Amino acid sequence: MKCLFLDCQMGVAGDMLIATLLGLFDNPQQIVKELDTLGIPKVHYHLQPKIEHGLQGYHCQVIIDGQCEQSFLSHQHTHGHTLFGIHQIIEQLHVSDAVKEQAAAVYQLIADAESKVHQKPVQEIHFHEVGAYDAIADVVAVCYLLERLDIQEISVSPIHTGYGTVHCAHGILPVPAPATVELLHNIPCYADYTVQGELCTPTGVALVKYFSNQFGIMPIMKIDKVSYGFGTKQFERPNCVRGCIGQVIRMDGVASSEQIITAGVTAMANMNVDSIYSDISNHNSIEIYHNDAIIELQCNIDDMTGEEIGFAVEQLLATKALDVFTTPIMMKKQRPGTMITVLCLAKDMPVIRDCIFAHTTTIGIRYTKKERYTLHRKQGSIEYKGYTIGYKQVQTLTGVRRKYEYDDLRTVASALNITLLELEYQLKAIS
Repeated sequence: MKCLFLDCQMGVAGDMLIATLLGLFDNPQQIVKELDTLGIPKVHYHLQPKIEHGLQGYHCQVIIDGQCEQSFLSHQHTHGHTLFGIHQIIEQLHVSDAVKEQAAAVYQLIADAESKVHQKPVQEIHFHEVGAYDAIADVVAVCYLLERLDIQEISVSPIHTGYGTVHCAHGILPVPAPATVELLHNIPCYADYTVQGELCTPTGVALVKYFSNQFGIMPIMKIDKVSYGFGTKQFERPNCVRGCIGQVIRMDGVASSEQIITAGVTAMANMNVDSIYSDISNHNSIEIYHNDAIIELQCNIDDMTGEEIGFAVEQLLATKALDVFTTPIMMKKQRPGTMITVLCLAKDMPVIRDCIFAHTTTIGIRYTKKERYTLHRKQGSIEYKGYTIGYKQVQTLTGVRRKYEYDDLRTVASALNITLLELEYQLKAIS
């Protein structure tokens, strides 16, 4: 599984996340050009390499009407935008519907926090700094970049908040600011009182809160690429968010150092995930499965035909749903009905939710977060008598299990004029 781990030892802010994510691309300057075409009014992105305390990374500036974002904020005296105004701007952007949904959801988190702090309905909230164009640029850029990177899992370290006071539209407030504290609910965070200043912003916290699958220590993973996204403030230590992309070996639990080193040395000659899994499992340390979280959406239907439900299932399968299935149920007044269940990643839930409402008659959808264990899986193909047959393969506790693609089996069996069972027997004999 392709995982992103964000190390927030110096807090988190929107511009730092943008720079971190851009650094994970092979051609970050080209991606910056894409950001400039998203259609955010008045906004231009500028990415520049930066070295701080010996670390090499990037710093991203958001330019609004020719002014950098820090200058824009220091002269901001108006009340900014309402949530409705934010949504209007987002809807006009040249991005996918998923990115629009995600950006709106991030702002909903911020609006809920501001509403609680100011004891006002969400509709009456004016966003001050958060609602300015620079923050819109931060939120939309992060949503867009994560879509481009196609990350399956995001893990975030405990967040360093800093300490002291901060100047904002409401005066001098303690660090972290009240809205930031609300957003930090249920997120591991800390202040070690060695770094004075605001290290995490509402925008940064809202983004990691929305996208993160889990907060905690770094998962055991094979790192493919590392990036450092720097902030503007200068401290005695590097002011950055570190991002690591790689393949997760295990999302939970900790193996002993000796077990990990032994497995790593044995696998070093080949340095691939399969050998790492094999060697580690021989030491009974890190299991060949990993743990992650998905979303389960369900709705009950009693007024659609079988054909209509079938069409809805086909449309859902065409999204990024992990699985879609139906279950016959008995509803009120003993009416036979159908329960539709969809499994998906959290980041894909808005699109799938809209698809359910569009293609079914349901007026409500239940959703829950589900923990799951999955085996390491890879795809491949073999050549057999002039035909290509694809397969999926998993590593189990007792060995390797392979399943061939049915469509390929059907094609080859028909071409060779043999039964499907006979073809499967022949393939099993050579595998």
